[in-house]
Order: sequence, then C-alpha cells, then structure tokens
Amino acid sequence: MLKHHILIHLMAMLIAHSLNSTTLNDRILWFDGTSTVSPRYLETQIGTGTDITSLYVDKISNDIRKYNVLVPIEKQITIKEEVTELSFEWQIPLEYKQIDVVEFVRGKLHEIDGQTSDIELRETRLAEELLLYKKLKLYDAIRTLIYIINTFNDKNIIWGVGRGSSVSSYVLYLIGVHDVDSFKYGLNINDFIRI
Repeated sequence: MLKHHILIHLMAMLIAHSLNSTTLNDRILWFDGTSTVSPRYLETQIGTGTDITSLYVDKISNDIRKYNVLVPIEKQITIKEEVTELSFEWQIPLEYKQIDVVEFVRGKLHEIDGQTSDIELRETRLAEELLLYKKLKLYDAIRTLIYIINTFNDKNIIWGVGRGSSVSSYVLYLIGVHDVDSFKYGLNINDFIRI
C-alpha cells in the first residue's frame, strides 16, 4: 500500500509544482533531472569525486569562472537557461489519452449530485479548478491519474486517503486520488497549486 500511496503523492506533487521545479533548502530541483545550486555549494563539490554534470549555479562566481577556464566546454558550469517541458507521454492506453477531462470530472461531480444541496457552488469550484489545470497544461497529468486510479480499482489495490496539500484539490477528490472533500472543508486550491 505504501508504494501506491507514494506513486499517487508523486503525481500530485508534479501537479503542485508544475512550474518545472521544486525549491529545497540548498537547491532547486528541475523536473528534467538537473539541479541549480549556489556557487559556494558547487565549489565544495568540485574535486570530491561528486558528479557535477547535472548541476547548474544560480550565478557565476569568480571561482566558477576560473574553473571553467580549466575544463573543456562540455564540462563547464553554467546557469540554467532552458527547462525541458514536462511530458506525460507515458505508456497509458489510448482511451485514457483521449479522455475529455472536463466531461469526465463533471460526470464524477454529478455522481454525487443527489447527495448534496450545494451542487451549483460545487460546479463553480470545479470550473475554477479546471481552468487552472488547463492554464498550467496539466490535463495529461489528470488523464494519467485517472488511469492509475482505475487500474488500482480494477486490481483491488488500496492507496492512501490523502496527504499534504493535494487534498486542497477538488478535481483530485472527484477522480479519487484522495478522500477529502476539498469543497466541504473549504480548502483553497492555491494551497496545492500556486501560480
């Protein structure tokens, strides 16, 4: 169960940090597998045997300039100028790649239609979130999550009830990623996706 919970959480993190990076205390992790660090951090790594080929710096210091003069151009340390776009061209069945996300999620909302009297407010919340997901080009991530959830359901695999800021997404609630009704508890989508 833990590995399935982690998989769902990682997908949710990809959505939450859809601007191509995650900032940690000592570095920025880019989704293309590289990191940006301070020149001071990188300088401590040079000569230690640490592979620095996937590291970038946030600025070029004098010591980094001196280092770059001594190494071939392909090994020189630079500032990250381009980020590879996230790709969700995963091996999911074609039927999932063709899902109309808006129609699918609205269908999920209307499955609970009879259970609540505030359906119009829920529709408004859903529409706002879907616009945000569309703006961030995350519909493929939603399709992939739908595939994962359906696969888990088909194989009777249990996953977690919800973790972290992902429970602020009403869309993720409706497709079954978590069991926390974000609308009911007034959780703000901006706690999950910040733009």
